[in-house]
Amino acid sequence: MGKRLQTAAGNVSESMSLTERQRVIVAVGVPVLFVVLFEITANFGVLILILAAGLAVFLYTRSTAQETVAAGAYGTGLLMDGLYLLELYWNGAQGSTEPLIGTATRVLWYAVLGTVLVVGGLWLRQTNR
Repeated sequence: MGKRLQTAAGNVSESMSLTERQRVIVAVGVPVLFVVLFEITANFGVLILILAAGLAVFLYTRSTAQETVAAGAYGTGLLMDGLYLLELYWNGAQGSTEPLIGTATRVLWYAVLGTVLVVGGLWLRQTNR
């Protein structure tokens, strides 16, 4: 099973030997998808745009296409995990009428998807070295 996953990661890495134009598309496309996802599902305001701009810069500064793809996954996952924690903090700090456990379960998908993206991105980064 491990060999199959490494082969799959190798195939993804090979297909992602991007030109500069394609790398820019990835560096801009991933943050745009991040913004669209959180504008539709949450009300974080301008914070999402700031995080997406930072993510775009982070992705564009990666030296290879494989690093860009891996950073897109784990960078987005880290932002999602951070937004989950921020949502819990805001609920407690602002004295919301919703119980903390209610908020935690309502936005649990942030943490689950974020963790999956972090693990997947770090795995891709490791297999590319």
